[in-house]
Amino acid sequence: MTPKGLHRGAALLEMVTWTLLIIGMILKYSGVTEAVVPIAGGIHGFGFLCFAAITITVWVNNKWTFAQGLMGLIVSLIPWAAFPFTLWADKKGILEGGWRFSTPEETPGNIFDKILAQLVRHPVRSILIIVVL
Repeated sequence: MTPKGLHRGAALLEMVTWTLLIIGMILKYSGVTEAVVPIAGGIHGFGFLCFAAITITVWVNNKWTFAQGLMGLIVSLIPWAAFPFTLWADKKGILEGGWRFSTPEETPGNIFDKILAQLVRHPVRSILIIVVL
């Protein structure tokens, strides 16, 4: 999966989970039921963390400016703003390209680049490590 596809998928996940959480809050505060909020909240928390982690990964991989990366993280706090940001980023061309560091020889000394190289070369192992932590 390319950085563009992964970021777009994470943005859609974040947008859908915002919707679930807001529906849960409407049901809670309208007196219908409180049962939806804990479930929707947990799912949204997962979607939020996925979007933030993927945004940081793509920020490093695609060498975004500080302002672009920071904006990518800020939009995750605004309901339904992640997907429009992804569309904007795609239009600007900052999601283009593949993953850097597909071989060990390509990894420079920067710690962020080393972490990115680990994620790109061993995604399943990296995800398992993150889940355990």
